[in-house]
Amino acid sequence: MKLASMIEALRNNLKTLKIVMIAYLAVLVVFDVLLSREDAHYIIDKIYAYWAIFGTIGCFLLIKFCKGIAHLFLSKNEDFYE
Repeated sequence: MKLASMIEALRNNLKTLKIVMIAYLAVLVVFDVLLSREDAHYIIDKIYAYWAIFGTIGCFLLIKFCKGIAHLFLSKNEDFYE
């Protein structure tokens, strides 16, 4: 039951968790800007913060897609059980 209490603590502190995750993403972007770009293998590797932005947008789209699919297949009419 330790996992359930940890999840409950995260849900109770959702605003703090969101701030921590945004700060973590900002730190990753800052470190990415400080990296050297001279030995990049691909053109896309020369774009600053590309992978952080790509990951954020990809996660957002994946969440929206999965929620839409789940709603499409799992939702029932209001009077389904009557």
